[in-house]
Amino acid sequence: MNINGINSTATGSAFTPVSNAYIATTPTKTAANAALTTDSQDAQDTVSISNAGRAALSIDVGSTLRDKASAQKEQLDNITAEEPKSIIDAQIQKIKEQIKALQEMLAKLKGDNSDAADLQRKQIQEQIMQLSGQIATLMDKKIRDAKENA
Repeated sequence: MNINGINSTATGSAFTPVSNAYIATTPTKTAANAALTTDSQDAQDTVSISNAGRAALSIDVGSTLRDKASAQKEQLDNITAEEPKSIIDAQIQKIKEQIKALQEMLAKLKGDNSDAADLQRKQIQEQIMQLSGQIATLMDKKIRDAKENA
């Protein structure tokens, strides 16, 4: 049995989606079914994949891709999370983490339209602005120190 559309080397063409595959039976030569094979050489059975099957296939393939992407992200995080080279770098990293936490808090308040939530959003935004200013100051200091040492 040959499943056309799944094995690209068998068809000699580019990849075809699995949902469009069809099965072509290979004729067998025996005395008992010789008459059957000559009549059914042109007959093809059509196979279609259900939506559940497509979903399962996408989950199976998708999980492999997600695992690979998460491994690459972990490697990137490990590289960027190495020990800071100076005290200023450590302070900048700490402030960035604080900003990220504040942004997450802001995201949690997104659907809340109450007056208390509005007030809290304003306070969080002010804190983020202050921390961003601190990062800018630290970066200026880092640049000045680098120029003095060079």
